[in-house]
Amino acid sequence: MNFINPIEILELENTDIAVIDNSIVKKAKRKLFADIDLSDNGHLDYKGLTLTKTDCEKVIDELENINALEFYSHLVSNKLLNDFLVNGNDRLFEFFKQESIYKLPEFVKFISPYFSPKFDKAILKAFIDQDEERLRKILRTQVLISTADLNVAFKGLSIEIQNRLQKVDAITKEIKNEESDYSDEDIDDVIDLVKDLFQTELLNHLPSYFQSQINKIAASINFLQLAIWNEFNTTFVSLQLLEYLLELNIESVSKPTFQKNYDIVKKKHEERVEQEKNAPTLKKWAIILLAIQTQIKSVESKSVQATDAFEKVKQLISLTELNALPAFANEIRTQIGYSIRSLSISCWNKQNDVKSSLYLINFALQINVSDEAKLKFKQDKNELEELEKKYKGVLVCHFCEKNPPDDNSGISQTIYKETYRSYIPRRVQFSYTDVTIPRCKSCNEIHSKGSDKYYLIFFAILILGVIIGAITDGEHFIIGGIIGAVVGWVIGKAVEGNQVSNSGIKDTSELTLSKHPLLIDRMREGWTFSKPSA
Repeated sequence: MNFINPIEILELENTDIAVIDNSIVKKAKRKLFADIDLSDNGHLDYKGLTLTKTDCEKVIDELENINALEFYSHLVSNKLLNDFLVNGNDRLFEFFKQESIYKLPEFVKFISPYFSPKFDKAILKAFIDQDEERLRKILRTQVLISTADLNVAFKGLSIEIQNRLQKVDAITKEIKNEESDYSDEDIDDVIDLVKDLFQTELLNHLPSYFQSQINKIAASINFLQLAIWNEFNTTFVSLQLLEYLLELNIESVSKPTFQKNYDIVKKKHEERVEQEKNAPTLKKWAIILLAIQTQIKSVESKSVQATDAFEKVKQLISLTELNALPAFANEIRTQIGYSIRSLSISCWNKQNDVKSSLYLINFALQINVSDEAKLKFKQDKNELEELEKKYKGVLVCHFCEKNPPDDNSGISQTIYKETYRSYIPRRVQFSYTDVTIPRCKSCNEIHSKGSDKYYLIFFAILILGVIIGAITDGEHFIIGGIIGAVVGWVIGKAVEGNQVSNSGIKDTSELTLSKHPLLIDRMREGWTFSKPSA
């Protein structure tokens, strides 16, 4: 629909509007039609438009309306607006000034049908050209658009934004369906693409008519970053997209969600940056973690003793160094703590070594882990301590109170209990049973060395006594032997006791054995180490 100013085509620009009446209009109209008839093509050339007499007659008839006459007259004096309505000359935007007539609804309604389509083209071009200054100037003129024509004035730009939204949504769909051409190496190209499609500087200048689409843009970018977060090994891209999204003038109930997502991604990204910066440190502790896990397998296969596994952990880990690591190491600290806990469980389940299990769980409790992990470690410790109390002397060697018992190192001890005795005739009846006292391999070796020295000294002094008895008086060699045996026994036992005492463990005397958890109650019930005699 073309805009034609009848006052201009009738050449009445210099005629006072007050004197323009029907006779003046008719006279000017006859002259106009005569000129058209005499033209080469039978048309009127009007500012780039080619008009027929019918086109001219329709608009000339509008001058009969006093409001139309007044509005056309104003437009003759407002050349910038008049030319824009005719042919879209955009000099209007450069020199636009507010005028009182623009506040008149009738005037806006009069020009809006002609103004809106040309405004639509101008604002679309400025948006596509990413000309923020031009866009801002164009939007100053939107006061000339009636509410009824808003859809016309913003149609082109609205379609353009919708097309761009569809483009982003298509990328999101392809990523979610694992059909995207993007890879970890080039996914950050999406950032520039989004910024190019949706320039916040331009979008934030747009009127409230576009608010719904701006909210959709924000939601679309959020869905895109979520897809990238789930499918690609990057936090940087998601963070950049969310940061850009929040620059938009969003009026949506989803805005708090966008902010929350941004906070989550930002925290994760900062952690990842910190981790990358501290990669050498993390690698070191990751190797230690693998070493602990190897110990677990070795303990379970019994190729490594539980006590040796605990010593290995102490060699591998400096608690001071591990606990001094910043927050970036929280995860590796927790993994190490749980791995030591698993090693503790294996020491108990596979080797019944409650001491080593307790040492390990106490070691894990010294690591700065989460409260949740700490609680689990404490529960394990309590359970192990209860087991240690319940099976004291069975799970731990009674003699050193350190090592787990060895299956081949126990002490077999026969104990007796009198069940009946008579004096006339003299007779006694008793029960007996064999009890195996658990003992570790180390204590067995120490006890054996002490016993070997006892027998060696005993027999040496016994023989020496016999020899001395024979030399001094031939028939007294038996007395010498007896004296040698007694002295040998005393000295041998003293050496044996000294050997055991120096090692810091308990001896295997009847007094010591009687205090063993397996025997102490029986001793109280009357059991003895010696066979009852009549």
